[in-house]
Amino acid sequence: MHFAQSDTLIFSVALNGYQWRYRRYLNSQRQYARRMGYDYVVVTRPWLNRLGAECCWLKLFLLKAALQTGYRQVLFVDADACIQPGCPALETLYQPDKFLYLVRGYSGVFNSGVMLMRDCPQAIAWLDTLITSMTAPVAESQGIGWGENGHVIHYARDCEGVAELERRWNNTFDAQLDDYIRHFNYGPLKCSLLDKCFHTLIFKCSRLLLGHSLSRPEEQAHKLAVVQSRVPGVMAQIQALYSRYFAAR
Repeated sequence: MHFAQSDTLIFSVALNGYQWRYRRYLNSQRQYARRMGYDYVVVTRPWLNRLGAECCWLKLFLLKAALQTGYRQVLFVDADACIQPGCPALETLYQPDKFLYLVRGYSGVFNSGVMLMRDCPQAIAWLDTLITSMTAPVAESQGIGWGENGHVIHYARDCEGVAELERRWNNTFDAQLDDYIRHFNYGPLKCSLLDKCFHTLIFKCSRLLLGHSLSRPEEQAHKLAVVQSRVPGVMAQIQALYSRYFAAR
C-alpha cells in the first residue's frame, strides 16, 4: 500500500482544457478535502490524450485503482462540480451493506458526476462488470450519447449495494437549493455561453480523435472499442504520474 495521509481520497479528472475552465470548482474540491483531512488529487495529465470527451470512462478505472491501493472510501467529483463550504463529512453517509452512493439528476436517473465508493469485494466486482461491458451499448446510453453514465445507470438500477443520496449531494438543476455539491453539468444550471462553446469544440475534436460520432447509436460499439483499446495506455501514464494515489499494488 502507498502511504497516504488519509484513508479517504477525493479525485477529479480534468483533461482537454477542463483543468483551466473549471479551476475555481476544482479549488473548492481541494479546500473541502483539506478541511476534512482527506487526500485530494486532480488528474490533469497526460496533457495530450486520444480519448477526447470519452476520457470520462477513466473515472471507473481510477476508482478501482484507488480502492486497490488501500483507500477505504473514494469520492469522484466531476471537474464542473463545486463543493460548498458547508458540505459535511463523507462518513455521515455510511450505510451498512452499501458500497456505492449516487444521486439522481434532473432527468430522474442516477448521475455519475458524483460517485462515492467504499472498499469491499462487491465494489470491485461492480466496477469490473462495467469495465468489461463498456463496449456493449446499453439502452440508457442512447439518451446521453457519450460517456459512462448510461452504463452506471444500467448496472446500478437493480444493485442492492447502491444507496441513493439526497439531491443536495449532487444538485444538477435547482438553483435555490441549499446544496452541498452544485454540479454545473448539461442540465438547467449550465447556462454559460462560454461553456456551451467550449463543449461544442471538445465534442468536435473528440469526433476527429475517435473517428466516430459521440452520439449516433449505430456507432457506439465501434467508438467504445476504440476507447477501450486506448484506456490501458492512458492509465499506465496516470499511474506513473500519480503513483501515490493510483499505482497498482
